[in-house]
Amino acid sequence: MIFILIFGIIFNIKYISNNYVVIPFKEYIEEYNEKDTKSSITKKILDNYLDYKIYTDIKIGTPSKKLPLFINSNIKIFRIKFEEKISNFDFEKYDKYIPYDSSSYINITDLLNIEEHYFFGFSLINETLKICKSKLCRDEIDIKNIQLFAQTKQNLLNYSYSYGEFGIPLSKSTNEQSNLLINLKNLGIINSNIITIEYNENKEGYIYFGEYPHIYDTKTYNKDLLMTAYAIPYFGINNQIKLKMDKIYISDKNTNSNVYLENNILLLNYGLGIILSTEEYFNQIIEIFFNKYIKLNICKINKEKRNINNIYHVISCQKRQEFKIKEFPSLYLFNEQFNFIFELNYIDLFEEIGDEYYFLIIYFPFSGAGFELGKPFLKKYQLSYNIDMSTIHFYKKNNKNNKEIKEDKGKKIIYLLYLIIIFVFLIVIFYKKVYHTKRKLRRNELNEDFDFNIPINDEI
Repeated sequence: MIFILIFGIIFNIKYISNNYVVIPFKEYIEEYNEKDTKSSITKKILDNYLDYKIYTDIKIGTPSKKLPLFINSNIKIFRIKFEEKISNFDFEKYDKYIPYDSSSYINITDLLNIEEHYFFGFSLINETLKICKSKLCRDEIDIKNIQLFAQTKQNLLNYSYSYGEFGIPLSKSTNEQSNLLINLKNLGIINSNIITIEYNENKEGYIYFGEYPHIYDTKTYNKDLLMTAYAIPYFGINNQIKLKMDKIYISDKNTNSNVYLENNILLLNYGLGIILSTEEYFNQIIEIFFNKYIKLNICKINKEKRNINNIYHVISCQKRQEFKIKEFPSLYLFNEQFNFIFELNYIDLFEEIGDEYYFLIIYFPFSGAGFELGKPFLKKYQLSYNIDMSTIHFYKKNNKNNKEIKEDKGKKIIYLLYLIIIFVFLIVIFYKKVYHTKRKLRRNELNEDFDFNIPINDEI
C-alpha cells in the first residue's frame, strides 16, 4: 500500500509539471554587408525590426511534414499559407504540406458548411501537430484535432503549403476557433493560459505556454521572488500588453539630476525588434546626450520614409574616440507593483553595424502616446503574462536573491534527504515486522506439526 501511494505521488507530480509546451524560436533578419550605405542600413533596420520575424519549426499532418511557423503579432489566429511572401528565406530545407495527402486532415468548413470562411480566403481545418514538451525536444508529442485556417482559392485545398503563422493572443475575448493557445488549453495539453518569452541568445529563445517558470524550472526561478502587476485592458489591433509605470526618467549626469517624463504608459510588443519612442523622450535624449555629437558631425538623425506619410527618425553615430557611448544616460522605468526599477542602458539600446552605432529607440510621430517596448526590453527582462488574470509577472534577480535561491535549494535538498531517510526507515521497520511475523508463524507451525503421542525411546 505504501509503495502504491508513493508511486502515485511521483506520477502525479511528473504529470502536473509537464502540462506545458515549449516552442523554440529563431530570429529571421536580413543581414547587413559591407556594400550597404548608411541609408540602406537604416532601411534594413526598419525592415527587420518594425516587421520583426521570429519563427519555429512545426510538424503537421500524417505523415508529418515540417514547415516554418512564423509568429505574427498582427494576427490572433493560427493559419497556413501557400504564398511565399517572405523574401530571402530558405524554404528549400522544409517540406510542403498537402492536406489531401494527410490521413488526419478534416475540412471543418465543408463539414459544417461554414461558407463565410471561404469568403475571406481561408478554410477551417482539423489536423495533427507534433509539439515539444521540453527545450531539447526529447519528448515530442502528437496533438490531434488542432484547429487552424488554411489559405484557399476557389474553395479548394489542393495546394502545397509552405509555411504557417500564428499570433499569441493577449486577450480573453479572442475567438477560440483556430487559436493555438486556446486549442492547447481546451485539449488539456497545457494547464493555463500563461505565456513566457525567454531569450537565451541574441537571436534565439523559447516561448513557454501553460505554466509559470518556477513550475517548470525550479533550479533557476524562485516562486518567492515572483512579482505581479496588473495590465491595463488594451483593445488595439495588434497583440500588445499595456502597462502603467509609476515613474519614467532619464538620469542626466551633466546636471546630476533626473529628468522625469510625463507619459508613463508602456506597450509591450513581442513583434517589435526595437523601441518606439515618445516625442517627449526623443527630444530630451537629443538635448541631454546627442546634440553635442550632432554638432560635431559624429551623430546624425536619419529620416526614413515608409509608405506615404510615415517618417521614422533613426539616430546613428560614428565609432570614433570622441563618441563616449558609455556616458549615455540610462532610461529608468519604475513600477510600484513590481517594486522594481527597470534600466535600459547603452548596451541594451545601441547596435553596432559596421563602423556605426545605431540607436534602437526610434521616433515615429504617429506611434501613439506611450513607449512601445520590443526586443531590447523583453530580451533583458523576462516577463510572463497570464491572459485569464490580465497579470504580468517578473522574477527579481540580484546577488542577494541568488543567495536566497541557493539557500532555498539547500533547504529543499535537506528536506528531500529527510524524506529519503524516513522512507528507508519505514521500509526497514516494515521488513522487520513482516520477517518477525513469518518467523513466529513458522515456529508455531513447527510446534503444531510435532506429534506428542510418539513414544520416546530412552534406550541408547
